[in-house]
Amino acid sequence: MEDGTILNARGEVVDHMLVDRLLRVATREPSSVLYAAQHGWDFPVSREWMAAADLFDAVQTLIKVTAGSNRKPKPYPRPWPDSASNRFGKTSLSPAAAREVLRRNKEGLIDAY
Repeated sequence: MEDGTILNARGEVVDHMLVDRLLRVATREPSSVLYAAQHGWDFPVSREWMAAADLFDAVQTLIKVTAGSNRKPKPYPRPWPDSASNRFGKTSLSPAAAREVLRRNKEGLIDAY
């Protein structure tokens, strides 16, 4: 429209404040599909689900410890990416050579591009 108002499918004026409030809630609640998509999760979960999954893992660990097993229990799958498996970069340098490059960079001996 000419005055900047937006109409919905039924021809009613859209309340921008209501839409803003709804989006704020949807992007802050982990059980929302929008929250899951925004954080790269496989599926949305509630806060209760997170607590139950942590409790499940703790009980499994306790069972393994009390049974005297050396095998590490497999954690209940989470929807978010595993932070332990992420790498920030790859290099063909040996560990000693990589440490030398990092040391020189820290001391400012390597020129900036």
